[in-house]
Amino acid sequence: MTFNPSQFTPTQWDTAKDKAAFAKQFVRLVQSDFAAQHFTDKFYRRLSNTFANIAHYNRAGFWETFFTTTADKLRFLEQTLSHPCYGDPAWTYSDVERALQAWLRADGTLERYRQRLAEETEAAERTELARLQAKYATG
Repeated sequence: MTFNPSQFTPTQWDTAKDKAAFAKQFVRLVQSDFAAQHFTDKFYRRLSNTFANIAHYNRAGFWETFFTTTADKLRFLEQTLSHPCYGDPAWTYSDVERALQAWLRADGTLERYRQRLAEETEAAERTELARLQAKYATG
């Protein structure tokens, strides 16, 4: 899905082009498996004011909360997809939020992260099982 300025309503503070650029950066971040180089200060400032992310204190805290593990990434995606996108797009990024939610659903991102987490959990549990079996094996 491409994002064009014509899809978005400008606000008093940001142009429709700014909104489209944010949407494209969001997609780059997600498609890169949340690579740090796509989580710039400018992007963080906008992201922290969308999808009910306002409570995070700083960029490092946001990163540590949402992008260090698969479980964190999944929680971020679930929160992003469940956000009700309040507000008038002439004053908020609600139009961008809705467009990004539509992209995430169409892309299947949430299901891929759910599957990845399930696989990681199974692998960790199997490793722990093998460790415990070796520890308590009777010979």
